[in-house]
Amino acid sequence: MARKKTVSKKTSAKCPSPKRMVPQHKLYATHAGHNGHLCELTAKRQMNKVASLAKNARFVCHICGRSAAKPTSLCEAVEI
Repeated sequence: MARKKTVSKKTSAKCPSPKRMVPQHKLYATHAGHNGHLCELTAKRQMNKVASLAKNARFVCHICGRSAAKPTSLCEAVEI
């Protein structure tokens, strides 16, 4: 019995998924809640808090690449 060849449609690299599109972030600007974000907690070496916020991660930061369970723990959260 011969197998049927399937043709896969290639997705364009120029058109990423809309849920992964994040507006450009101005790194020099301070923003509300930054003291509780993983990047700031890591800089302050509060690793116990970082570990608890990163457990069961569902979001990744568009800026630094850290991952967290809640989007409020990141500066520019993107769902993974």
